[in-house]
Amino acid sequence: MAKAILRELLSKLEASIDGRKNLVSRSKISDALSSSALDERQAIRLIEGTSKELVTKNLFGGVLLVIDELGKFLEFAALNPEQQDVYFLQVLAESSCRSGNYPVYTLGLLHQGFAEYAAKLPSVSQLEWSKVSERFEEFVFSQPLAQVTALLSQALSSDLENQNIHGWKGQARGDMATAIDLGLFGPNVPKTALKEHAVSIYPIHCSVIPVLAKFFRRFGQNERSLFSFLLSSEPYALQDFASKQRASLETIFRLSDFYDFAAANFSHRLSGQSFRSHWNHIDAVIRSTGNEEPTTVAILKTVGILNVIDAPELAPTFEVLHLALGDSEGLDQELRNLCKRNLLFNRGRSGYALWPYNSVNLEQRFVEASEAISKASPIAETVRKRIDSRPIVARRHYIETGNLRYFEVLQLTASEFSKKAEDLAPTHPADGLVVSVLCESKAERLQSEEIATGLAKKLSTIIAISPPLDALTSSALELERWLWVERQTPELKDDRFAAEEVSRQIATSSQTVENRIQEIAGIRGVVRKESTIAWYHDGELITERLRFKSIQTFLSDLCDELFTKAPKVANELINRTNISSAAASARQKLFKGILSQSDLPLLGLPEDKSPPEKSMYLSVLKAGNIHIQDDDGCRIAFPNKGKRGDPLNLRPALDAIIAALEEQPDRRVPVIEIYDRLRLPPFGVRDGLVPLLLLTVFTVHESEIAIYEDDIFQAEIEENLAMRLARRPETFEFQLCRINGVRKELISEIAKTINTEHAEHTHLLSIVRPLCLFIDQLPEYVQKTDNLSDQAREVRKAIENAREPSDLVFKRIPQALGIEPSDKKNASVVGQELSRVLFELRRSYPELLSGMAKSITAAFAWKGSFEDWRRSISEPAETVLVGLSDTELRSFCFKLIDDVTSETEWLEALGSIITRCPPSRWKDRDKEAFEEEIKKLAGKFNRVLATCFDKNGSLPDSAIRIAITPKSGQEKDVVVSLSPSESQKAKKLRESIVSLLPDSNDVSIAAISELLWKLMEGKQ
Repeated sequence: MAKAILRELLSKLEASIDGRKNLVSRSKISDALSSSALDERQAIRLIEGTSKELVTKNLFGGVLLVIDELGKFLEFAALNPEQQDVYFLQVLAESSCRSGNYPVYTLGLLHQGFAEYAAKLPSVSQLEWSKVSERFEEFVFSQPLAQVTALLSQALSSDLENQNIHGWKGQARGDMATAIDLGLFGPNVPKTALKEHAVSIYPIHCSVIPVLAKFFRRFGQNERSLFSFLLSSEPYALQDFASKQRASLETIFRLSDFYDFAAANFSHRLSGQSFRSHWNHIDAVIRSTGNEEPTTVAILKTVGILNVIDAPELAPTFEVLHLALGDSEGLDQELRNLCKRNLLFNRGRSGYALWPYNSVNLEQRFVEASEAISKASPIAETVRKRIDSRPIVARRHYIETGNLRYFEVLQLTASEFSKKAEDLAPTHPADGLVVSVLCESKAERLQSEEIATGLAKKLSTIIAISPPLDALTSSALELERWLWVERQTPELKDDRFAAEEVSRQIATSSQTVENRIQEIAGIRGVVRKESTIAWYHDGELITERLRFKSIQTFLSDLCDELFTKAPKVANELINRTNISSAAASARQKLFKGILSQSDLPLLGLPEDKSPPEKSMYLSVLKAGNIHIQDDDGCRIAFPNKGKRGDPLNLRPALDAIIAALEEQPDRRVPVIEIYDRLRLPPFGVRDGLVPLLLLTVFTVHESEIAIYEDDIFQAEIEENLAMRLARRPETFEFQLCRINGVRKELISEIAKTINTEHAEHTHLLSIVRPLCLFIDQLPEYVQKTDNLSDQAREVRKAIENAREPSDLVFKRIPQALGIEPSDKKNASVVGQELSRVLFELRRSYPELLSGMAKSITAAFAWKGSFEDWRRSISEPAETVLVGLSDTELRSFCFKLIDDVTSETEWLEALGSIITRCPPSRWKDRDKEAFEEEIKKLAGKFNRVLATCFDKNGSLPDSAIRIAITPKSGQEKDVVVSLSPSESQKAKKLRESIVSLLPDSNDVSIAAISELLWKLMEGKQ
């Protein structure tokens, strides 16, 4: 607008004033118009300066600005608030008011009220426009209804004579008289003239005239809209009505017909102000009556359009409805029926309405909300809450490579961007980052663009800087105010219609805000020509490269550039960041096949079935040339370089793993570091595929790679460890162990000791793993006993506590053997001594069993071999077992009877019976306990055996053993067995002796013991 005014002002200056006269204002205006950026306040100063110069030089008395079709500028400002600010008119009006001696007059011509052009804007913006309009003095040209009727009469000029419409004249004049009496045309109107005009406005009924005038004044452009209604082909307008009807007394254009016109052509505008006109509810009620009788629908439409106008003189009373509907019969009864059905509500003097009485004045509540919330929240925060922040997928790249990559979207305010710019980077599992910078002003945008220009080498990050978001302020403010109305109006719970209207206003405002956000700051879809978002990548402005291209297309192109070494695996089960439990189970079966069945075709998978692990095998290991078959059979190998040898581009990732291990020899590399390296460009490997690549590298370089879990060296790699590696990679470390020089000689000597294959004599792990497995497989007794040489104990301790393979072989083992390993000559000595120690450890458990056998024969005073003793003791054990009740001795005897079980198993079983622990798990104290216990059991066995003297080996009930040990330590024992008759004699003797014994038990026992000692001497 400012440029248009200056352009015309310059044109008039050049046309009206001789060019030879030096006018400073003329040159200034010309320079301003040629400038790319024209400030609106600068335009005001130029207008004021022109007036001052014209008055000062006595050329003119000032400047008169006549802005014809001002409405066009206002329409543009309403549609494009970010490009044209209506505030310029306010400044222009204020300048005119204070122009004084150098007058500037501003005259604008409009077809409707200033605020009507803002009807589609949020209520907040409408209020701002209303404030601007108050800076102008408004001259309203509003014709009386009598003149409007005369105008319609002249415009229509109906030829009633030729149309032969009998009865129309009398009816038209009578209805007009009734309308005048009801006050529809206002007071003091020319009644006679109106009656005559009523005849010539056919087919329009007289009750439509006041509604037409008020409707087009409020929602249209006065006479322009009126003539458009009369002459245009708009749906349900007069021309459309006439073309579908044959002229007759029944085909009259009534208020119900005008409702159809309003609904078809003004519904969008009426909806925007529904909380004032209740249009949405009115329209919903009428739409729901599609199956009703035409008379019923006509009544509802007539009441509805009068409710929209909401003028006291046009209240839909019974008399007005009677007139508007054409003196229909049974109207009173029909109205009562509609009221009973709650389709109509009688409000007494206010007439009928399509909704009950409102207890909430929404317009007043919105004014109160405007007073309570005078300023919107920071618009950037509002945008961030509502803008779509879902990740953006590089779709074409995904389809072509099989790698699902997405860019996370980060919404930042300008201040946050300035603080975090240097640290911006995508967060796993995202492959890239799109940063949307939300700027509230031009200054913030310029600052953000400067920062984005300096962000080079952030290849995975794209910056999108929004235009100033202040154009969204009014829409956001309206939404906040309607939310305030909802929160602060408890009466809404009792007013369903008002509550529904508030909900609708919130939904509409919310949708408007979101649509505007998408228009101004949306980063999805095709970058349109008119988009004002500034796009940056790697410090460069790339907006023009994105024109007419979707952001997804650009991201796919960017992924192609970034991930040149990424595998191309077309299997969604495994080639993804988070695989399903079913896919994890299938991958686990592949681990097992790689570790134990790599020499079999298909890793031993069934040929006639297609489980998920087979699809993984075929799409990765087979298609990627990792599991191959050559003259040596099937094996795991690295694919050859090049597209032909490596069709899935797996080799770069495999080489990257080796490179990570080779960077610092002997360093433990956390597996999570390898993950991080493979996730980043140029590899971009998905997490589901990484464990398979790690296991491939380990299998190919098994003798050179050590694996640690929770800081513990894992000598044996099996499928469960591979499963843990996939689930918890952060607990694992890999170490590359490659040896040369003196160390190679030492490894070779140790390799000879443990009998490894010659091909692996120079590989450290080919030594360490067998040593660790040897110690791990030793019986628990050997792992804990101290009954070893000092060297054996130290070597065992070194291997058990091994943390580093190289440290174990080149430092700990030689130290345990007491040998300096740095001298090449000592390598053979280390090998010899280690061989001796390993032999000692290997023989420790057999020697334990041999010692047990010696302890047993010694306890039974046996001089021959252990095998002979087992054969000889079996029969006596059977004799002792008969009638034996002692549980421990019975178990012992049962074992003695067994002379079939092998010696080792027999000794282990006996050791378990005696010590309650198998010998393989003994501690040294258990060995001592066994030796003591076997002596006790042997003595008890012999004593019980002494009572067994019958030929048939039976043990008589009367058999007893007596043993006495005096202080001298000389023991005497005797076994006595009595016949039945002797037993009777012994019983009588016992009774006689008992009668002679004193009361003291000790005295009795001592006397009897001395007597027994003498008797036993005689017995012996």
